[in-house]
Amino acid sequence: MTLFSQKIAQELSVKAEQVEAAIQLLDGGATVPFIARYRKEVTQGLDDTQLRFLEERLVYLRELEDRRQTIINSINEQGKLTPELNAKLLAADTKAMLEDLYLPYKPKKTTKGQLAIAAGLLPLAEQLLANPSLNPQTTAESFICEGYADSKAVLEGAKYILMERFAEDAELLAKIRPYFYQQAHLISKLVDGKEQEAAKFKDYFDFSEALSTIPSHRALAVFRGRNEGFLTVTVNLPHLDSTMPHP
Repeated sequence: MTLFSQKIAQELSVKAEQVEAAIQLLDGGATVPFIARYRKEVTQGLDDTQLRFLEERLVYLRELEDRRQTIINSINEQGKLTPELNAKLLAADTKAMLEDLYLPYKPKKTTKGQLAIAAGLLPLAEQLLANPSLNPQTTAESFICEGYADSKAVLEGAKYILMERFAEDAELLAKIRPYFYQQAHLISKLVDGKEQEAAKFKDYFDFSEALSTIPSHRALAVFRGRNEGFLTVTVNLPHLDSTMPHP
């Protein structure tokens, strides 16, 4: 009995042997309609809806496991796989969580944040993060160096350091993602001078809708209008206040 069978069985509230039997049939080339109609005795009565869910979850879980092994091997080859990180990778139950954990170790081109760290701006970024009462302009003056000729450039470098750190924090991303989905709005505006050409997108010339409620066909229409050069699209969060729950 595989772990996949046990997990899917729990999600479907059926017995693991039912799921295992269905997996064997699917792996043997049988289709969901065929199994639902002609192999009920083998799966002990799994119906079409249950089998479709099972098939989708099986594909997802197998892809998740393949990706997990690839990521673990990659981090291990870098010599950075600690027991704690390995445990987190093994416990990740979604592709998003797995990729969030991999972000700090994912091979990438040199970033603006990395350049700023190489220039010695990491202490500034950490000071500003630890003590919001500091005056950024004044504090930045002592970090002016080659490539960062004034306080503005220095603070820009510190900003990129922190942006990249936050973007690679798996725990923070896990908190922000659902919050963003619940609070953010998709906004589209007409590109100046495109009104006649963009007539078919007139419903989206001045459009705003919450990400949590927008149906897929409207979201696709907005992005199609952007791709054709008729709309500008942004995703905005409302202004935060002290009474609004946030991560």
